[in-house]
Amino acid sequence: MENILHDFEEKVISLMTEFLKSSMETGGLSNFTDNLLDKLMQLGYDLTKFSLEYAEDIIFKIKERKQQFESLEKDDRKIATIFGEIKFKRRYYLDKENNQRVYLLDEYFKIAPNERLLENVETKLLEEAIQTNYEKAGKSAAYKTEISKQTVMNKISELKINLEEEKVSSKKVVDNIYCIADEDHVHLQKGGIEEPRLVVVYDNIMKNGKRTKLGNKKHFGGVYKGKIDDLWEEVLTYIDNTYELDKVKNIYVLGDGANWIKTGLEWLPKSINVLDKFHLMKVVNGIVGKERKENEKEKSEYKRRIYRSFYALDFEQTKNIVYEILAEEMEETARTRKEKLLQYILNNKEGISNLYKHQKELHGCSAEGHISHLYSARLSSRPLGRKTVNVDNVSRLRLVKADKKQIKEIVHNQRKVIEFKEVEKIRHIAKEKIKESINFKVGAIPVMEFGTIEERQFFKQLLGYKKAV
Repeated sequence: MENILHDFEEKVISLMTEFLKSSMETGGLSNFTDNLLDKLMQLGYDLTKFSLEYAEDIIFKIKERKQQFESLEKDDRKIATIFGEIKFKRRYYLDKENNQRVYLLDEYFKIAPNERLLENVETKLLEEAIQTNYEKAGKSAAYKTEISKQTVMNKISELKINLEEEKVSSKKVVDNIYCIADEDHVHLQKGGIEEPRLVVVYDNIMKNGKRTKLGNKKHFGGVYKGKIDDLWEEVLTYIDNTYELDKVKNIYVLGDGANWIKTGLEWLPKSINVLDKFHLMKVVNGIVGKERKENEKEKSEYKRRIYRSFYALDFEQTKNIVYEILAEEMEETARTRKEKLLQYILNNKEGISNLYKHQKELHGCSAEGHISHLYSARLSSRPLGRKTVNVDNVSRLRLVKADKKQIKEIVHNQRKVIEFKEVEKIRHIAKEKIKESINFKVGAIPVMEFGTIEERQFFKQLLGYKKAV
């Protein structure tokens, strides 16, 4: 072991001296760092492979291992690390007491059975996959190692995302809580559309110049086909765990008036249904029609009258104005479309009324912006067909990142590393043996004896070397 570590020191030092010289003579710092990255990655690869083989050798030689575990055979194994895919050998052992077979090296390093990607590689793979396509993600997770698109897709499909909520020391006291809700529309592989839902909960807004930020924001979402109550139960649980509910005056539920959003009103106490201005504006524009130079004044007047009827909470007046517009509409398809928009307004009279009644407490609704940023940017902005489970998991992973939580926690919880009690003693002894083998005083480094004056002076300062030159 001592010889190996000396070889390692020599390699690092020779790398440094080589690159310090070449960086001055050729491509400068940019080339220096590029070349250094390759060499350091190779060094990491070599050291990782050596560590695996060295630990296997230590385990094999332990007296206590021989008493309890019989060595059967050596198998080849490969696994993707951040340094690339490493191939190594490890022994298969038989527990003499219970006749159970085990790879002690896998147990020592806590490598799961049939694991092909290390935990940190899989974490990086998922972090890349929720930002870009599967092919690019597969090329960037491990150094100079390409992981197939199918493997990336499978890793996402296999996920079971279940993060425990953080316990708060004391609940917050606020007057109002806001829940903005919307959905995306994603094409599926075998045809059809999937609609991942999104609910964003916050309790205040913070302004920074012209920009507005939602305060104490929390995201909920994913695919809840036939299980929309599960989504609102998650929202209610979070609110109940985070806020003093008995001191909350109102919980505003803002959205486009869809039935799944209105379901939230049945779950959340003190909830008020609000139709957001963006969707209301789209409906009014759709009824009035496009403005042109020749009809600009007429169209603007219709819009003004409709909005005044909303403000007055007079929906009979709203109907009369829309009927005037329909009387002038000659195209049957346009009439039918505008009649449906009128019906949308009438179906959401409560939400529109609350929009104007509570306008002092409301800050608008940024649901569309959140959908665009959190879902559409990855899921629906490109014409690709996806599987429902992947739509669900990609949606949820993007919300995990938005809440500044760690994807590695999800990956770690998925690992199925079986801990054998019988192995614990062997692991402890192996660790002690390895500690003993590296517990030595670093001897003379060859470059300090045989290098140039410049090299010796440089490394004397760099390493704090005490020996006289």
